[in-house]
Amino acid sequence: MRKPPPQSLKDVRFHNPRLAKVGVEAMSLAQLRERAGATLGPPERVEFLELLLVESGRGTHSVDFTDYELQPGTVVLVRPGQVQQWRLTRSLQGHVVLVSVEALAPTIARGQLDMKLLGLDEWPTSSRPERPLFVQILADVARMQVDIGRFVGTDVEASIIWHEWMTVLLRLARDRAAKPQAAAAFGEAQVQRLFLRELEASLHKRPSVRDFARRIGYSESTLSRACLAATGRTAKQAVDGRVALEAKRLLAHSDAPVAEIAYRLGFSEPTNFVKFFRRTAGLTPLEFRRRSRA
Repeated sequence: MRKPPPQSLKDVRFHNPRLAKVGVEAMSLAQLRERAGATLGPPERVEFLELLLVESGRGTHSVDFTDYELQPGTVVLVRPGQVQQWRLTRSLQGHVVLVSVEALAPTIARGQLDMKLLGLDEWPTSSRPERPLFVQILADVARMQVDIGRFVGTDVEASIIWHEWMTVLLRLARDRAAKPQAAAAFGEAQVQRLFLRELEASLHKRPSVRDFARRIGYSESTLSRACLAATGRTAKQAVDGRVALEAKRLLAHSDAPVAEIAYRLGFSEPTNFVKFFRRTAGLTPLEFRRRSRA
């Protein structure tokens, strides 16, 4: 009997034909449970932006193998390409907003400017804004849910919904801008964004920090200083951390052999990959795979 091909990580895309023109959907967690049911259990890689707003109850939500505590007032941002795992309890109530990749890349100049103002690359995965702001955001989302429910496909309605979800994100962006100590200086943040973009594009080639610095036009010291200011890690630590994260994703959510994963991530020898993974994760790839599936 032929061995079945290795299973890949489950990818979840924005799919709602009625809302395809808008690319935005909002629902309560109760509606999400009813719609998705048992399929919320396994880890999944999302191909959309997701905003989770916790109104009541407590729990956790896993994003890229890190558990984030959920409590009233928590806001969780999951970006396209990240891996999440739902752990919804019945007591947990709130709302979730899904935004397609297409809606994140508007073609009109006004929308492009708004997206730049958001600075989503610098947002933390989990945050707790002040209560008045959170209440305002809940009201915005409730209004958006009403408009989505009565949407019949006109351009005017689509524009209204698009601006409603942008209002939610812009309110949160304004709150972050009022707390400069929570973000790196503008110049350093720009350098780090360029670095992260190059890192994602070169993830399977294992370039050095010197290569990254040359590509974006800065010295190695400037690059590491920007990474330290933004994340508390050097550029080398950021590269190793991102490669280790991708390795964890592949180990936990696919059946690909360790050697195949090693070559996919740019390692010339599987033994080098095993040493790298043990150093960064504290255990071997096979031990991590067994624990993640236990």
